[in-house]
Amino acid sequence: MLTNAPLLVVQDVRAGYTPGSDILNGINFVVQPGELVAVIGGNGAGKSTLAKTIFGLLTPHSGTITFKGEQIGGLKSDRIVQKGMCYVPQISNVFKSLTIEENLEMGGFIRSNDLKQLKQKIYTMFPRLAERRKQRAGTLSGGERQMLAMGKALMLDPELLVLDEPSAALSPALVTDVLKQIRAINEIGTAIVLVEQNAKKALAMSDRAYVLDTGIVKHEGSGADLLKDPKVIETYLGVGGH
Repeated sequence: MLTNAPLLVVQDVRAGYTPGSDILNGINFVVQPGELVAVIGGNGAGKSTLAKTIFGLLTPHSGTITFKGEQIGGLKSDRIVQKGMCYVPQISNVFKSLTIEENLEMGGFIRSNDLKQLKQKIYTMFPRLAERRKQRAGTLSGGERQMLAMGKALMLDPELLVLDEPSAALSPALVTDVLKQIRAINEIGTAIVLVEQNAKKALAMSDRAYVLDTGIVKHEGSGADLLKDPKVIETYLGVGGH
């Protein structure tokens, strides 16, 4: 159930990879507890930059980021993890030389007292991981690896999960599978920021969504409303697009 107190508030944030060169140009962005919020837009729109800035991998040049009422802009990502947020990057998101089980244990390193219970929760959510628990992550398919990356993050039982392009480079069948799992994660109460290239599917499954263009919010609203917005359809959901 959603509440009136926002979980995450990004206000007037400017950020980029070099001083004086902003990719985010005054972003305002809100996530309520339990929401699934999609972020879509063309290449270079600032989607991944927003995800990295929220999670502390980039420091805002200006503006504020508040998580659970506490200012976190500029905090290192390890501090942000401890406050209840996890991030799954698009690439390099598992330890390839370790088994599935070892990856999950690494993911839950600060929850050592209840690792067994947490692993079982992940295996119940992702039965395919349970079947292959002794298999090295580097031998998994793209879809299985993405599920492991999400499972590893969920070992910390976060209140907010930030997913950066989880369907990138996956086959259409695997995209459907991975997005179905993301919806299931959300349905157990975890709020999700979904940065996604597959705009139609992301909008269809989201509570709300933001469309970015050159580092600003061009459109925002419910996923259902944006799917019907003529300007969004023309620019981002046209024939041949994602």
